[in-house]
Amino acid sequence: MGLKLSHWALLGGGAGVIALGVAGVKLNTIAHTGAAYKAKVACSEIFLAGRTRGAVLASDFDNIDPLLDRMPVTVDGAKRQTIASGPLGLGRAKATFRDGYGCTLKNKTPLAALPAIAPVAPEPWIDATINSDLTIDRVDTKKLNALVEAAFADSAAGNRALLVAVDGKIVAEGYADGISKTTRLASWSMAKSVTATVLGAAVLRGLVALDDPAPVREWQGDAARSKITWSDLLHMQSGLAFDENYAGMRSDVNLMLFHKDDAGAYAADKPAIYPPGEHWAYSSGTVNLLARTLRQVLEEAGLDYYAFARDEIYAPIGAASITMEPDASGTPIGSSYVYATARDWARLGELYLRGGVWGTKRILPEGWPDYVAIPATASDNQYGAYFWLNRDGKPAREGATTRARFVPGLPEDAYFMSGHEGQFVFIIPSKNMMIVRTGITRGRPAIAASAPLIAALYDAVEAPE
Repeated sequence: MGLKLSHWALLGGGAGVIALGVAGVKLNTIAHTGAAYKAKVACSEIFLAGRTRGAVLASDFDNIDPLLDRMPVTVDGAKRQTIASGPLGLGRAKATFRDGYGCTLKNKTPLAALPAIAPVAPEPWIDATINSDLTIDRVDTKKLNALVEAAFADSAAGNRALLVAVDGKIVAEGYADGISKTTRLASWSMAKSVTATVLGAAVLRGLVALDDPAPVREWQGDAARSKITWSDLLHMQSGLAFDENYAGMRSDVNLMLFHKDDAGAYAADKPAIYPPGEHWAYSSGTVNLLARTLRQVLEEAGLDYYAFARDEIYAPIGAASITMEPDASGTPIGSSYVYATARDWARLGELYLRGGVWGTKRILPEGWPDYVAIPATASDNQYGAYFWLNRDGKPAREGATTRARFVPGLPEDAYFMSGHEGQFVFIIPSKNMMIVRTGITRGRPAIAASAPLIAALYDAVEAPE
């Protein structure tokens, strides 16, 4: 996700608005996109991540657009909500925090009632950074520590959390000022990989068959869309129209995330413009449609989406902090809004390294980690099943001039969760290694900016014999 506010020039002042003669409803829509973005981020960072209002407002909206800086945010601690608005009071947006569910934007309809969520018991990590008896011979601890220290000394890099695990043990870990191992960190599009994980748990239990048509209720009787399978949705090859353009203030993705109370329903209404399975296009709408449909399937089986994810995934792996934030209809916004500590992001990566098994419990289908890392047929080797792949591809990637991997210093077997502004979980089976990096990288492609550090961390660990 990369919100751009170039359209805010239309909102420079009352006289300018009148002179432009632009319809008020259009201006309000544009203003609401920015206000909703600011209200939602502020709400989640203050009430869910637990950061201070001053720290969030001072840093989290920098270098997006000067006019976004001028949009005031009201923080109501008693009601646990934030309100933001654009110039002239246009586009007013409110986000509300609820225990267990994080923050939700309220647009036109009341927030759907959701049941209380039982907490997950945290499980301690095996932490080699504080126990020298757990030293792994193939890990250059001194080099890792130097890399982590340098990463946080460089304020321009925007790193917030770094964690490296090898053989199921934390071997390096570091945090920026104001962030700690207990701070929940935003996913942005890493949430897509979480959605794939919940779907995998449903597949294991026989609730979903990937090659079956997705039972989207709006598609019944539709000759084209009723043929779209779960697999098509999972590989971004549904063929549905969707404008994933964050610079367009009224694009599909901005309308879906910041204006609509039911993100999946918005995506379900998009027309089919390609046959399913033949065209790859990155679409957050696809993910929210899948999450909504999966919620429906689970409820038909007498299961609650949130309780299912907690009981079948998060509780077994001891990931107590994972919070899936819903839209106003109550469905998790599976494309974008999950919060978890760095250690719990690492647990999800570790689950894949362990083949979908934790202890004696199988959580994901046998072969699921291999499945999500198989390239979607039309994706130029870059994308699997809601995971990005580190395979050679066309020069168009991130400005490369030759066929290149996203992180040239990592092997082809690496695959990763990836989110806006540089949220990453790299899973590297050939070294039984996993790297978490979160932060705010703006003004340049986050993957390219982070690649040298990720490659250096990788190089500090030898392959197992």
